[in-house]
Amino acid sequence: MKTCFKNINLIDGTGKDIMNNAYIIIEDGIIKNIGTKCSENCIEGCEVVDLKNKYVMPGMIDCHTHIFMDSEPDSISKMMTFTEVDYIITAIKNLEKQLKSGVTFIRDVGGLNHYDIKLKKHLQNGNILGPDMYCAGKVVTMTGGHGYYAGREADGVDEVRKAVREQLKAGADVIKVISSGGVSTPGVDVNAYQFNVDELKAAVEEAHKAGRKVCTHCHATQGIKNSVIAGIDSIEHTTILDEQGAEMMLKEGTYMVPTLVAPHFTAKNGEEGGIPKYAVDKAKEVGEKHTISFNLAMKKGVKIAMGTDAGTPFNEHGNSAYELYLMTEAGMSPMDAIVTSTKNSSELIGIDEKYGTLEVGKFADFIVLDENPLDNIETIQKPKSVYKKGKLV
Repeated sequence: MKTCFKNINLIDGTGKDIMNNAYIIIEDGIIKNIGTKCSENCIEGCEVVDLKNKYVMPGMIDCHTHIFMDSEPDSISKMMTFTEVDYIITAIKNLEKQLKSGVTFIRDVGGLNHYDIKLKKHLQNGNILGPDMYCAGKVVTMTGGHGYYAGREADGVDEVRKAVREQLKAGADVIKVISSGGVSTPGVDVNAYQFNVDELKAAVEEAHKAGRKVCTHCHATQGIKNSVIAGIDSIEHTTILDEQGAEMMLKEGTYMVPTLVAPHFTAKNGEEGGIPKYAVDKAKEVGEKHTISFNLAMKKGVKIAMGTDAGTPFNEHGNSAYELYLMTEAGMSPMDAIVTSTKNSSELIGIDEKYGTLEVGKFADFIVLDENPLDNIETIQKPKSVYKKGKLV
């Protein structure tokens, strides 16, 4: 059965102007036709859904989530008390929140015991509700490095190779490594780089020869540069970026995934909200530099994709659209924020053949909005409805 969605104000995710009075014809979850001024001929044999005065945009793609984390103030300590059942229930709830908010694809970049990879199979089989997903398995970090409590600690080139191969063996779609200290790990400095270049290169070589991309957590200026030199595909956070680092990223085509919301919510809620002092202090430190780095990346023309670090303190799953709001507050245009969260994100992940834009031949993953998001970007935070492969969620 075909479905025709008509009278749409279409934002297709490519950056083109809105197509007014448009229609989309969908069959078996795939977009078969797009046009304007729908006629009787075009809707023949179709179920018709009239979206008059509504705006339609592609489903968002969040490149940086943690589905086993529940946004608690001290989420790391809380997570360490979880049983296996707690982890799975938390993840299932978070996946549903993501999809119902308009996020139709996520990249989960740091799971626990490869539960993420096992849950993905249930998503694919339709046993649980959620977005499509790429999984990283365990993060690969140096001994005592950021995320060591849930990651795979490794030191030296050979051990890093083995750690990456373990994630690939488990079924990881992407490899996550750690290039600097982090906000949520006590006792590590966000200004200090962690893995050395040779270790990062080993991770990249192992992942790339298996056809997988590599993302890296990184705040530190030198860690950013080390990551570019090593050939890493995307740098997550990228909070303390300098001119040289930005130029290196531009030259090599390295993506920035800024996750502006993560330090924002930690600094905003602070110790009064129950967040540990060490995390608040570090969030404030990187937060002051984050917008500057984001603007520098935009100015230089660095590729930017959208990610939220959802699951960190007060950074709830299902609130990815707030990242778009913060990007516009930091100087990005609403249209560019939408493209960043759709087309750019699909290209970073490597799924742009079927996801990211509303074009013929791609999956019909889209959000219906009451208002024009180019006039009010905050309207994306309250979608009228969400469709996954042409079906109402």
